[in-house]
Amino acid sequence: MIGIIGAGPGGLTAAVALRRVGCAVEVLEQAPTIRAAGAGLTLQLNAMRMLEALELAEAVTRAGYALKSGCSARPDGSALMRMSLTGADGLTGVGILRGTLSRILHEALPADTVRCGVRVASVSRDGVVIDSQGVERVYDAVIGADGIHSAVRAAVFGEKPLRDANATCWRGIADHDGVDTLCERMGHGLRFGSVPMGGGKTYWFAVANAAPGGTDGADPVAELRDRFSDFEPLVDALLVATPRVMRHDLYDLAPLDVWTAGRVTLLGDAAHAMTPNLGQGACQAIEDAVVLAGAVSRLGVPDGLSRYEETRKARARSFVRRSWTLGAVAQWENPVACWLRNLGMSWTPEVVMRRQLAAVYGVTVPQLG
Repeated sequence: MIGIIGAGPGGLTAAVALRRVGCAVEVLEQAPTIRAAGAGLTLQLNAMRMLEALELAEAVTRAGYALKSGCSARPDGSALMRMSLTGADGLTGVGILRGTLSRILHEALPADTVRCGVRVASVSRDGVVIDSQGVERVYDAVIGADGIHSAVRAAVFGEKPLRDANATCWRGIADHDGVDTLCERMGHGLRFGSVPMGGGKTYWFAVANAAPGGTDGADPVAELRDRFSDFEPLVDALLVATPRVMRHDLYDLAPLDVWTAGRVTLLGDAAHAMTPNLGQGACQAIEDAVVLAGAVSRLGVPDGLSRYEETRKARARSFVRRSWTLGAVAQWENPVACWLRNLGMSWTPEVVMRRQLAAVYGVTVPQLG
C-alpha cells in the first residue's frame, strides 16, 4: 500500500497513475472534503499529455475550455506576443475550474481511496504515518503531495525556507463568457490575466507589487477596479462579474537538495513550489505523478522513488527558476524598463517562441501498464 498525503491535483493524479500500474493506494486529506471551490487552472500541453496517458484528457477537455491560443498584451489589450497552445496532434491546453478537475480525478478512483479529515502529525522515513488522533499507518511508500507548507517535508527533511516574491495575487471566477483566449496584460508593476473556463465562467488573476501580510478593505472588487482602472474595459467587466475574490501573497520554495529519503518522497509544491507566472504549478505536479508511477512500476520501492527524483528534479527546478525570473520582469515598475520589456516581447521571432514552447511541452510520457 502506498500512502499519498494531500488530495490536490498532484496527489489525486498520483493515486490514479499508481493504481493504473497495479499499486494499492490510500490518500489522506486534512480537509473535511475534496475541495470543490477555488480558482481556475491552466493545464498546458505537457500536463494534458500526461492526463492522456491516464485516459483522462478527453474528460478534462470536455469539462473545461480548450485553450488553442494565448497572448501577452499591453494594459489596453493590444497584443505584444501571441502563442499557439495546440499540439501537432491536435491536443490543446485546457482552462478548467480547480474543483472540476478534482472531481474528475476523484471519480477515477474507488470510493474508499481518499480519506478526508485526516491531519498528519508525523512521518518517518520507513513509511510510518501517525495522524493527529494517534492512528498509525504503515505504508510501503509515502508520497508527500501536501503543498508548499508540506507537513511531510517538514517531518522528514526539516523546515525549509520560502522565498517572498514581494507581490500579491488576487484571483476570482467571473460569471462572464466573453473571453475566448488566454491573455495576460502587463502594466507598470501590475498584471491582469484572464482564462476562459467554459460554462459561462472566466478565471482571472491580478498581480501587484506589495509586501506580504497586506489585507483588503470591505470591498476588494472596488479596490481592484480602482487599481486596474487604466486597463482595458474587459478587466473592469470581469471584476464586476466576480462574486468572491481570493488574495494570496506569492512565494516559492528554495531548491531542495533531496526530495527522497528511504520510503518517502515529495511531489508537486511540496518538492518544488513555484510562483504562478508560467502557469505550470499544477502541470508540473501532474508530470511528477505520472513519472513517479512509471518509475515505481519498473523498479519498485524504494528504487523507483529515487529514479523519479532523478528524472524530475532538473526539469522542475528549471520551471521554478524561470517562473521567478519572469515574475520579476513582468512586475517591473520603471516606465523605461517596461517599454524595453514590451519592445523585446513584440520583436521576438515566432520561431523562437515555438522553440521555447516546444521545450515546455515536449515532455516524455512514461509507458504505464
